[in-house]
Amino acid sequence: MRSYRADVEAFEKWCLASDRDPFPASVETVCRFLEKQGNTKAPSTVRRRLYAIRKVHRLLNLPDPTYHEDINLAFRRIRRGNSIRPKQAKGLTRDYLDRFLASEPATPWGLRNRAMLSLGYELLTRRSELVALRLDDLEEREDGTLRVLIRRSKSDPFGAGRIAFTSRETSVECPQ
Repeated sequence: MRSYRADVEAFEKWCLASDRDPFPASVETVCRFLEKQGNTKAPSTVRRRLYAIRKVHRLLNLPDPTYHEDINLAFRRIRRGNSIRPKQAKGLTRDYLDRFLASEPATPWGLRNRAMLSLGYELLTRRSELVALRLDDLEEREDGTLRVLIRRSKSDPFGAGRIAFTSRETSVECPQ
């Protein structure tokens, strides 16, 4: 919802600066807005902004210009011409992990947080994989490490699962 709100605000702000009426918007107004957005935004952002404009027109019972063929063509041009690469999030470094672990209190929640942070870091799991772990998915081995069953992941939609191992340090963070 926050994104849609920001999208509508961006459209209204652009319309104000361009001396155009945002609602009801003309086909030309929406096309120009999308083209301007396509210069700096990812196609997925432009598409979401188009959907936000469409939704507001519907909610206000106004004629919806967003289904016009000119808008479809404008969006296709944006998709073809936009070469903005997705921003890759930076990975968590060991230094930051150590700081996070040190800042957690010695409470049950702090112990849980330390265990989750340590496991997530070492197993390179997604958030959804981490929260899906069950206690019986963790097995302490004789050498002090953990054997972890990751039952399903985004890259394993059929649930074949995979086995991963942790270091002794992470095993200490995960009381059983």
